[in-house]
Amino acid sequence: MNIILNKQELQDALALASRAASVRTTMPILECVLLNAYEDGKLTISGSDKEISIDIAQIPAQVLEPGNIALDAKLFTEIVRKFSSDSISIETDEKFNAVCKGGRSRLKIAGQPGDEFPVVPESEINEINHVYTLQSNVLKKMINQTIFAVSQDQGKLILTGELMEIKNDILQIVAIDMFRIGYSKEEMPEGTPDTSAVVSGRAMNELSRMLPDDETLVRFFFTKNRVVFETENFRMVAILLDGDFIRYDQIHSEDFATMVIINRLNLLGALERAILIAVENRIIPISLDIRDDDIIINSQSERGLVEDGVPCQTEGKDLKIYFNPRYFIDALRVIDEEDVVLKFNTVLSPVTIRGKDAKNGHKYLIVPLRPPN
Repeated sequence: MNIILNKQELQDALALASRAASVRTTMPILECVLLNAYEDGKLTISGSDKEISIDIAQIPAQVLEPGNIALDAKLFTEIVRKFSSDSISIETDEKFNAVCKGGRSRLKIAGQPGDEFPVVPESEINEINHVYTLQSNVLKKMINQTIFAVSQDQGKLILTGELMEIKNDILQIVAIDMFRIGYSKEEMPEGTPDTSAVVSGRAMNELSRMLPDDETLVRFFFTKNRVVFETENFRMVAILLDGDFIRYDQIHSEDFATMVIINRLNLLGALERAILIAVENRIIPISLDIRDDDIIINSQSERGLVEDGVPCQTEGKDLKIYFNPRYFIDALRVIDEEDVVLKFNTVLSPVTIRGKDAKNGHKYLIVPLRPPN
């Protein structure tokens, strides 16, 4: 392989493709990105750890000799970044060494045969039943509004992913970690076929980071074992998680004994102050004492004590309830409305949090802590 191409275009492509490269593996090939140069003057770059694969749309290159090679993603990316020239040439030999040149700089690195790189067979991603489309900024927002609620417990593997469910022309993305639920929804075109699949939290997180915050269209579809996301710049393929997701729709309830309408930023600020006395990020419970259009927030640890108050509108019974404050903070940070609505029932029943606008498509459910004796 012998190619010449623009440094910035190469650097941008590597930034995306290397997201799929493994950092902890016994297979060195999975730490690589694959460069594929074609006779028609195009170069593709791919990364894969077998669970997630990212293919970057063809970037222009002067292809003097077509071919492929797998190069260590971290090292190659750093080499390209350090070049001061606007263009870079890459030439490989029969021993899979790659000589990279830019200006007066010349670096030689060892590569691996491109044929050994794990490529997802096209036959496995051509089993398309229906292609769905959504604006990039909408999908990105839905993921960001829920991804923090994905479980980290590998013993409940299905909950380490996010449910993508389309039912009755509504796309729902749901994450559950047994202590909270993040839920976001978006209307789809009339007649959109129903479907349901669980995508790993890692794949969704990487997808969110790659998606542009604009109205670029994202195409996505599901096969038997994989999900495929495509934009004009990249394609991501991820393995679906197998198992039965929790019936989240049976958990949410709009009934309440106590309802609070409160300024989001005021409540968020009070909660962030309440965790300042936490020791080494350990969980410290906070109490919410709701009465007379006011919430009194208390937290205590060996480092000190915090008491704060936030005015609000209340309806229903007075209530004192305990929570892990970080769960509340995570939810409040991704809601983009000025006021939020909190609905409580008993001291042991989950609270529902949502923006005041009833049309908004996201809400959260947080399980309280048991009151101290």
